[in-house]
Amino acid sequence: MFTHSFRDAVLNTMRATTLTSWTPYLGLFTAVTDLRAGTVTEATYTGYGTRPSVTFGAPANTTPTGGRQVANSALVTLPQNTGSNQDVIGWGLWTAATAGTLNIFGFLDADSPIIGTGAATGELITAPAHGLATDQRVFVMAAPGAVIPTGLAENTAYFVLAAGLTADVFALSTTSGGAAVNITANGAAQFIPYTAVTIAASSTPEFAVAALLEQL
Repeated sequence: MFTHSFRDAVLNTMRATTLTSWTPYLGLFTAVTDLRAGTVTEATYTGYGTRPSVTFGAPANTTPTGGRQVANSALVTLPQNTGSNQDVIGWGLWTAATAGTLNIFGFLDADSPIIGTGAATGELITAPAHGLATDQRVFVMAAPGAVIPTGLAENTAYFVLAAGLTADVFALSTTSGGAAVNITANGAAQFIPYTAVTIAASSTPEFAVAALLEQL
């Protein structure tokens, strides 16, 4: 487990308070090819181009105390969409206003990741009080020390199905309302909810103060 002081040192790299600091620039993305590598498809709406820089406040405790986080300390405004609508699913912090390297990304959803288990007896995933709803979109990531249930995979966009959905279990499909993924071997994973948000024509995307959070 990282100590608070080490977590703060890592988080402070985004605040220009260490020798290895970098100035983060905010961009939006529409798809993910590889979660771990950070390979994404960036937004391309008309007018999108130069990413705005982001200023983060000092690290602080999360609730419950145990982690540390930083949040943007000022409103962040992206370029106006002067063309047609485009859906985006997440945000990223690059090292430059154009091009550069994507170092951090997050999905557009206020819900926390869920830990769930799947058994080789059908299609249902067990996650007590998961809070997911029909057609909720999720990505899957391996949980520390566990193997993803066979049948599910990272870097795949899934939808929660109405069939079998209860407060504690759910099933996933690769399409809205489609066939449930069959789980053929036991495992556990993180399920990361996200939301597709439409950047409408003539709108100007903004992130309010403290809307962008990074936690260790």
